[in-house]
Amino acid sequence: KTAKPAPAAKSRGDFTPWLLLGILLVLFWKSFAPDYVHFSNDGPLAQQNAAYVRLPGSLTGSWGDLNGIGGNAGGFSLTPTALVKWTLDSLTGNTAYFAKFFPAIALFILGLGAWTFFRQLKLSPLAATLGGLAVMLNSAYFSTACWGVASQQIAIGMTYFALALLVSNTPETPWLTRWTRIALAGLAVGMNVAEGADNGAIYSLFIAAFVLVKALLEEGKPFLIKIGSGILSIAVIAIFAGFIAIQTVVTLLGSSGISTASAGTGQSAEEKAAQWDFATQWSQPKIETLALFVPGLFGYRMDTPKDASWLGDSYRGGNYWGKVGRSPAWDRYFASDRSQPEPDQNYYFIRFSGGGEYEGILVCLIAIWAIAQAFRKRDSVFADPQRKIIWFWAAIAIWALLMSFGRFGFFGGLPYRWFYELPYASSIRNPTKFLSIFSWAFLIIFAYGVHALSRRYLEVAGTNVKSSIAQFENWWRNARGFDRKWILGCGLAFLTSVFAWFVYISDKSALVKYLEVVHAAGDTNEIASFSISQAGWFLLFFAAAILLVTMVTAGIFSGKRARIGGFLLGAFLVIDLGRADLPWIVHWNYPVKYQSNPVVDFLRDKAYDHRVIDLPWRGVAHLPQYDDAWEELYRIEWIQQLFPYYNIQSLDYVQNPRPAADMMAFSMAVRSPLLNWELSNNRYFLGPMAIQVPDASGQAMSVNTLQFLNEGLDRDKQRFRIAQRFDVVPKAGVEQIRELEQLTVATNDNGGCALFEFTGALPRAKLYSNWQTITPEELKSFSTNGLDELDMKVFGSAGTNGFLVLKKLSSPAFDPWQTVLVADALPTPPGTNENSGTVEFKSYSPKKIIFNTKAATPTVLLLNDKYDPHWRAFIDGKDTPIFRANFIMRGIYLPTGEHTVEFYFYLPSKPLYVTAAAIGVAILLSVILFFLTRKPKLIENKK
Repeated sequence: KTAKPAPAAKSRGDFTPWLLLGILLVLFWKSFAPDYVHFSNDGPLAQQNAAYVRLPGSLTGSWGDLNGIGGNAGGFSLTPTALVKWTLDSLTGNTAYFAKFFPAIALFILGLGAWTFFRQLKLSPLAATLGGLAVMLNSAYFSTACWGVASQQIAIGMTYFALALLVSNTPETPWLTRWTRIALAGLAVGMNVAEGADNGAIYSLFIAAFVLVKALLEEGKPFLIKIGSGILSIAVIAIFAGFIAIQTVVTLLGSSGISTASAGTGQSAEEKAAQWDFATQWSQPKIETLALFVPGLFGYRMDTPKDASWLGDSYRGGNYWGKVGRSPAWDRYFASDRSQPEPDQNYYFIRFSGGGEYEGILVCLIAIWAIAQAFRKRDSVFADPQRKIIWFWAAIAIWALLMSFGRFGFFGGLPYRWFYELPYASSIRNPTKFLSIFSWAFLIIFAYGVHALSRRYLEVAGTNVKSSIAQFENWWRNARGFDRKWILGCGLAFLTSVFAWFVYISDKSALVKYLEVVHAAGDTNEIASFSISQAGWFLLFFAAAILLVTMVTAGIFSGKRARIGGFLLGAFLVIDLGRADLPWIVHWNYPVKYQSNPVVDFLRDKAYDHRVIDLPWRGVAHLPQYDDAWEELYRIEWIQQLFPYYNIQSLDYVQNPRPAADMMAFSMAVRSPLLNWELSNNRYFLGPMAIQVPDASGQAMSVNTLQFLNEGLDRDKQRFRIAQRFDVVPKAGVEQIRELEQLTVATNDNGGCALFEFTGALPRAKLYSNWQTITPEELKSFSTNGLDELDMKVFGSAGTNGFLVLKKLSSPAFDPWQTVLVADALPTPPGTNENSGTVEFKSYSPKKIIFNTKAATPTVLLLNDKYDPHWRAFIDGKDTPIFRANFIMRGIYLPTGEHTVEFYFYLPSKPLYVTAAAIGVAILLSVILFFLTRKPKLIENKK
């Protein structure tokens, strides 16, 4: 007979995924409330609700039609982010669920990846569990996920999965298993690039370095064999990474990434120098490195304690007041002792922090202990290969920290300047992103430290001494060398911290004064008190961490008490990191936040037929109760939230850091705002009824907005009128205004604000029987002699033909209602604009536009949307070429008669298919690896 096989012993770490999930459920409990979604700065619910990003259509390309005159927004790559969004949107029919749960899902994937890696390193179960917790709750990762770029945390999770596959290989691993794991690691690295873009590319370089170091540390092989094996492994990883990331790479190069068609990515010395301020705006000041150890020392978010009312006043005054995100113009202003004109905060950020840095005091203590142990020449708790690996990760952590300083670095930012001079490194923005690399390496060292503590002091036989105090006294009497020096060093560090805290308290008045100088947002006295209190809390947690680690090393938790020691370490870690993460968890009541109003209802009706913009002048005391509230309300709540939520198209941009070269040329050449609005189909304007404009002497004066528009800008034609007047008022049920989202508008015939209509704006689509091209004679006679500096910039971006088109387009003699400028000669000569015909929208979506047209003569159909080579046009089902019209818009040649005209946008599908095939290969390789590594069941035969 055959006996039943003995059940496999369960690992003590198998509960970890449930632990990670449970902690996230507690932290993000409010996401389960029906009307609440999680805050997102970079991808809010409004953006997720926009038609142009909806899946699955956006997989083949998306056309961003909500800002400017439209633009290629790339395609949604086949990534875990896309899978999560597609699944939640499909199952619920509501984009709100993605906004509710995506940060927590991304953090879970991150923690799971880290836990898997630490298990494959053969670290102790406690080290793997605490390592996974520390990674998931690390403030650099947690805050970024909560800020709205949670896909970066999935990218980092993929790097941990890649490392797990790589460290699973040993010299004894069969060749097929070895190379299957390496190929899968390459696919994980590629998915890291797909999710993290330039962040993912940086991580991939360090993974390559790890592969090489790991190969060199293998014993019993000649040096050249080790080098060859490492290089071959890197090559395989690179091939498979490129295989799965091809869709993302093509999208980045073809739209908004490292492209010569985008402004700010030039590689000449002059272009790099001009880009320095922009590229290094988000640099980490050296003094703010203290935030790695003291959470909240410089505050958290700029609006802390938003949505933290249930915590009482615990985070009151927690507004961020540091220098991260500060425009270098402010550095120069303060360096001049404020003798220069103060920069305008509307154009130059004085700060803009969206991420935390806190590593956790226990994490720091154990990681530093592990590094110190790794550098011990004798009696280290680590074997020699582990010591060298810790050196490797420590070197990466130090390098990443130096890079994060950016322009604030040593010797005038010299370390980052060296990196900045590498090809295309200047196109990587925000040195602070290197803090995530620092955390990545530092947390790995922490896991090694917990492993050493566990193996050396917890997983050993307990002593016969029952009293913990007696046990500690006995240990201290016998402690020599490193252990005694470590305790004394910790005590000295603590006393130094206490002394620094008292100095900080005594200088509170100077801190308040400094906060006033740097325009800290909020009550400066509250902010100073909060910062001082956070330093006090640090001392408390620092003392507790020292005591806990000392008790572990003293053997108090050895033997039967090991589980108590592990629980205390874990509980301390969660409490410590959790308190630093709470201010980043912010929720919105989205039915209230996205509540419509009469103006929004007006604009969302046939939104594809017009664009809207905020008037570029500041109002003057137009709202007695909410003075100057309109500008902030429009810039933050309307253009970023209400407009995308209701798919309202605006000429304003939320963010456009790297505009396309042709868009830059158009903006520089068309210097008249009136002409720009006319050519761009900008029909509506929002703003106050009274604005401030400069008089002849340059002093600000108050004028009636409508009068200024008609008599100051459009004196000859006076094509502006008021479509609707309104006031800014509180939303229903709001008694005290604390947030902009609590404001709305109500129509009022005598309101302080208005929706102005510009009847001179060209329609979105128009037929022309009269067109012009740049003739060969004009091209031949052109010369750059006499061009001013701005014209030379336009010429450099647009070329000869484009420059001449722009000059003609911006000429006062040119009438855009009568004539359209086309790039090339058309099949028939132009006629007059008499009876050109009509064009009407039949249907509209961001990637598919259909018109019904009636053309009395051969005409040009002008569509006032940006030209892009990935658009295709069809006349009655037959393909027809699209050409540039009015330099930057789309045009097609339309024969006489009635026609159905269709415009379609889609990116090349081959990269999508390649990535899909790579995902299929990943699944196949995973199945193969499962069978290759499956342990055979034990069968015991009985006679």
